[in-house]
Amino acid sequence: MNRYSEQEEVSRIILENLRDKLFLEGVTADTNLVESGKIDSAGFIRLFVVLEEEFEIEVTARDLSLDRFQSVRSISEFVIEKRRQNSGSGISMEADRA
Repeated sequence: MNRYSEQEEVSRIILENLRDKLFLEGVTADTNLVESGKIDSAGFIRLFVVLEEEFEIEVTARDLSLDRFQSVRSISEFVIEKRRQNSGSGISMEADRA
């Protein structure tokens, strides 16, 4: 899977989870989650749990940077990088979703 389609797939999964598990509506890949008031500190904690469960990553205190969690696009970049660090290679979303 190339980088562009990988990011699209990760973004799609994040958007689904924001809608279905955090009950956020009207969010796009570029919505600023903080400035728009879509998510607060408790919402971020729920988001971190969703990311850890969905993508099998660990969000640590070192990862906590507003830049990384501003939008679905920046979150997907973080997830892809974290998965690569954990696996040492790219991910196959199809295999993970099966």
